[in-house]
Amino acid sequence: MGRNLHYTILQYLESALDKHTKVLSWERVDNSQTDEHYIYLVRRLDGLSQIIVHLSDEYEYSLDDYFQKPDSIRERAFILVARPEAVYDDSIVEVAQQDQVSIGKFGALMGALYTERHWDYVPKERRNES
Repeated sequence: MGRNLHYTILQYLESALDKHTKVLSWERVDNSQTDEHYIYLVRRLDGLSQIIVHLSDEYEYSLDDYFQKPDSIRERAFILVARPEAVYDDSIVEVAQQDQVSIGKFGALMGALYTERHWDYVPKERRNES
């Protein structure tokens, strides 16, 4: 994991957070000089708790990646699999849910921002719809 993301991914995320109806404010909390990861703090409206969002630059997010996540990514955090072409396995989601951590792509984050227990939110990318 690291900071190997195209700059437009960060711009797109920040623009979406600015426009999201449940986001009060957000800020980058990583140190660009010393941290190996992009990390955001998102404060939400309507009594919803704040969320730490960690952006993963992995092409294939694995269980090993989850267990090697930064220490700041703990209970109630969201791991954004940030590359549009990236993939992750549903088994990782189940492990993360036990830690009250969410894992998903951009749409999953946008939907999860509406709910307090975001780790229980099932985004369209993981629904079994026929």
